[in-house]
Amino acid sequence: MRRVTLAAFSLAALAAAGMAGSAGAKQVDGTVVNPGFEADGGVATPSGWRDVGADGASFVEGGGHSGSWRLSHWSPNDYDVATTQTIRRLDNNGWYTLSVWTRRSAGQNDSRITLACGREPVSTVLPAQTTGWLRIVVSAQVRGESCEISLSTKAGGGEWANFDDVTLASGRAALSVLGADVSSLAKSEDFGGVYREANGQARDPLRILRAHGLNWIRLRVWVNPADGYHDKAELLAIARRAEALGLNVLVDLHYSDFWADPGKQWTPDAWAGQTYDALKQTMVAYTRDVLGSLVAQGTPADIVQLGNEINPGLLWDYSATWTGCSSADDGAGGTRTVCHTENWDHVADLLTAASNAVKSVSPTTKVMLHLANGGDNGTFRWWFDNVTQRGVPYDVIGVSHYVYWHGDFAALQYNLDDIVGRYGKDVIVVETAYPFTSEDKDGWENIAPSAGTPLVPGYGATPAGQAAMFRDVLSVVRAVPNGRGLGAFWWDATWTGVRGNGWTPRDPTQGNAWENQALFGYDDRILPAADELRP
Repeated sequence: MRRVTLAAFSLAALAAAGMAGSAGAKQVDGTVVNPGFEADGGVATPSGWRDVGADGASFVEGGGHSGSWRLSHWSPNDYDVATTQTIRRLDNNGWYTLSVWTRRSAGQNDSRITLACGREPVSTVLPAQTTGWLRIVVSAQVRGESCEISLSTKAGGGEWANFDDVTLASGRAALSVLGADVSSLAKSEDFGGVYREANGQARDPLRILRAHGLNWIRLRVWVNPADGYHDKAELLAIARRAEALGLNVLVDLHYSDFWADPGKQWTPDAWAGQTYDALKQTMVAYTRDVLGSLVAQGTPADIVQLGNEINPGLLWDYSATWTGCSSADDGAGGTRTVCHTENWDHVADLLTAASNAVKSVSPTTKVMLHLANGGDNGTFRWWFDNVTQRGVPYDVIGVSHYVYWHGDFAALQYNLDDIVGRYGKDVIVVETAYPFTSEDKDGWENIAPSAGTPLVPGYGATPAGQAAMFRDVLSVVRAVPNGRGLGAFWWDATWTGVRGNGWTPRDPTQGNAWENQALFGYDDRILPAADELRP
């Protein structure tokens, strides 16, 4: 959310511009007149609203979000228009949140909602990447007992925006978790990685990110990694750095020696071959050790994930959420195949034991359960219904959402809204990212863009496109009802193209497929997407 002036007009110009629209609806103090544009559909200027700017570019037409009509902005030529309304007799010094259902074309289009309440207007942009309606919000503090609502579009000919179901309510929508996964940082620095401010000055990357608004970091932990990185010792060291900077820490326990994700949940080598009961005790002891070690050094974890993207279960030799075999790259030039039988009782039993272990040594640490495919509501309902029925204790739901893999923002919003209402938990998008360039730096093919992972319309592989994508993820999370959307983490923000810091600990010759999605560019400088780390 950015604090900006209105896209095309000063507040004085808006106040002097004209007409209040037709007289078909009247304002009740503190309420929006004709919020769904239903009072007199098909008119050029709806009741209670006024238009400023390009003639004929703002009008009411059929096809609303919830009713029969919507407000549309469109012109065959380049245009600049705003549809506005003043809301009076509000609580002076109180916070108010404007909520609007929106959608827009993906081309040359700067459409936004703005709330001006006697101070500098506060504005947020309509996300480009959605096939359906999307609810976005913006909050401002009242000065002078009134607020000006503006729905505005500055766009090229043929581009469009839709608005509907406008509400203004007391309270503030703000994010408390503005984070970045920095798991690659220690290895990068050991291999010569440098991080710079926008002016080129080299500096501690955590300090750079904090100056842009970062208040949380996320760190993955492997049990016994082949190269010694991403283990408990590294976690403790980075947690001390975070504590010195006042940053909160989310610990991502993979319960593996290697990557754990929907394609692989391999049991650590040292844990394999045990009976189920022995494995559970090993897992509990490990969880207590990691969390207890953080407590002992005065840096208790704020949140801990029990597994990473555990859609298919975890510790596959012992517990899975489906029956079948899975083959995946083993990181050493080969593949590994694991076959298993669905066993929800073991999944729930292990998660319950680990959750209780966390609370036994670090009672204030919140427990997170984390799934991928943030736009797939069916998967989330299936998965969390199963663990809920079995009484697994947890505090927060974690979601991965990459727009090139997991669906558009309308799907993400639907899922987040549904799961917070259905399960009564807060939610965090703990993984998201997007490329700032399509170019490669280290000779290892990047994940995106590629033949299998194309770019998303409305978001180019540019610094501006990357920043827009992050802004829009945060916009969706900010709009989660009742403040239950806590925030988001950029996934591996510091994984730049440093030789030796490749994707696998089992083969140091392999490169990094992620450097074009870091928050630092190929010149090592912080990128504009970091500026979106604001409440």
